[in-house]
Amino acid sequence: MSLEAAARLVPDRALITLGGTLLHRTPAAFVRELARQGRRDLELVKPSPAYDLDLLCAAGCLSRSNAGIVTFEANFGMAKSFRRAVESGQVHHTENS
Repeated sequence: MSLEAAARLVPDRALITLGGTLLHRTPAAFVRELARQGRRDLELVKPSPAYDLDLLCAAGCLSRSNAGIVTFEANFGMAKSFRRAVESGQVHHTENS
């Protein structure tokens, strides 16, 4: 199945989770395809997201997130799009440490 076809299976307002931890083994191409297709009002539940959550926030795809830690790790700093989305009220975040 192509990434495009797989992403079409994710409807708007879906609750999703993704593999990988922080910056490691994230399905980045799939996340970019969700953003390219313009998914909206998604909820991401993941213990330790980074690039995936930040990209979905930047693209306006998320309305909710539930995570334990969100960071690009020490060398890359904060997930700025995620922070901006939460502070502006675009994304409702629940932290589960």
